[in-house]
Amino acid sequence: MSKLTKKDKLNIYKEWTIENKRSTYLSKKYGIGSVSIKYLVSLIHRHGMD
Repeated sequence: MSKLTKKDKLNIYKEWTIENKRSTYLSKKYGIGSVSIKYLVSLIHRHGMD
């Protein structure tokens, strides 16, 4: 798993929620697992983007 910058994490969240990209697409694009994508999105959704 590669380390993601804050900008990467926010881009993943925006692509997931606004553009309706799936976790398999995002996992290939950013080089992390699809489960990690889902976990990241759920954390940002729960705690906000700050």
